[in-house]
Amino acid sequence: MPKRPIIAALAALAASLVFASAGNAAVTFGSRLIDNPGSGCGLAMPNEPCTMVMFQAPTAPNGDLGLQGAPISGVITKFRIKAIGDTDPATATFRLANVTAAPNDPTAIATSAGTGPTVQVPADNGGDAPITQVGARLPVTQGQFLAVDGSPNLSALHVSDGGKWTYLYAPPLVDGQAGRDSNAVTEELLVQADIEPDADHDGFGDETQDQCPSQATTQGPCDTAAPAVSGLKISGGSKVTYTLSEAATVKFKLAKASKGRKVKGKCVRKTRRNRHRRSCTRFSTLGAGWDGPGAVGKNTVAIPKIHGRKLRPGRYRLTMTVTDAAGNSRTVNKSFTIKPKPKKKKHHR
Repeated sequence: MPKRPIIAALAALAASLVFASAGNAAVTFGSRLIDNPGSGCGLAMPNEPCTMVMFQAPTAPNGDLGLQGAPISGVITKFRIKAIGDTDPATATFRLANVTAAPNDPTAIATSAGTGPTVQVPADNGGDAPITQVGARLPVTQGQFLAVDGSPNLSALHVSDGGKWTYLYAPPLVDGQAGRDSNAVTEELLVQADIEPDADHDGFGDETQDQCPSQATTQGPCDTAAPAVSGLKISGGSKVTYTLSEAATVKFKLAKASKGRKVKGKCVRKTRRNRHRRSCTRFSTLGAGWDGPGAVGKNTVAIPKIHGRKLRPGRYRLTMTVTDAAGNSRTVNKSFTIKPKPKKKKHHR
């Protein structure tokens, strides 16, 4: 094989491995938070609260301008903002937004895509603005944009030579509200977030919030224990009772015993050709099975009629399969016999 194709193939493999690794780890996106804020909503709308939506920002490590949509889908587990109030503390509510901006249009249409926590930032003390961090649990879809609802006195914008860096909306965006056009476009929004993958789509970040990313039903240690079944009893061939240790889905199958013959290690139906083989007991499935109640504790279910008839005398095997919400399953077999009714004695005169 020529050397150049081999090198290209190895490079492609290495790139795919890097991409796979990055896709399974937390990522940080948004502002680098290295500058100080100089303005806020009051830049375009004095004395009004607004939503500031980050659209572009300098990117690490060189500060090159880049689009600032979320690089992956997952859960935002931390928000950070570099901000101050003017003379009093100010409030900032973190948000996500969907933004549509035409190439040559200075405005953009936005809708809220989810609301995060609200934080208070300190008043301006004359020094560098602090970075305020808060934990969160906000699902995010790749391509959605970071946003902040700011009080009128919140300074969270770095005044610089920016174009479509941050779109302003007044009054603030609201979840469920129709998209609307921006009031203004201004400089860099000093906000940043951490996204963690969410493999089981349970709304918890897989690295710091979910100890079991493979099971959507638990965020603690993974549930590996199958439900316990006790007190399984068949009454009169018509009713099944049982007790479950946890909620589960329950399925039943019924099979009837008959005489068979052992052929190649299997118990098969008796035929003229194998009638001299060693006898054995074989079970044939009856009907399509049925579901039973799966509540914690004692449950009861009727055995349905097979082809419109009650079970006839004979030996039977009931197979019960229980599966909990985490997918742990247990199968229990129970054999029972239906005896023929005793014949009535004839009375002689």
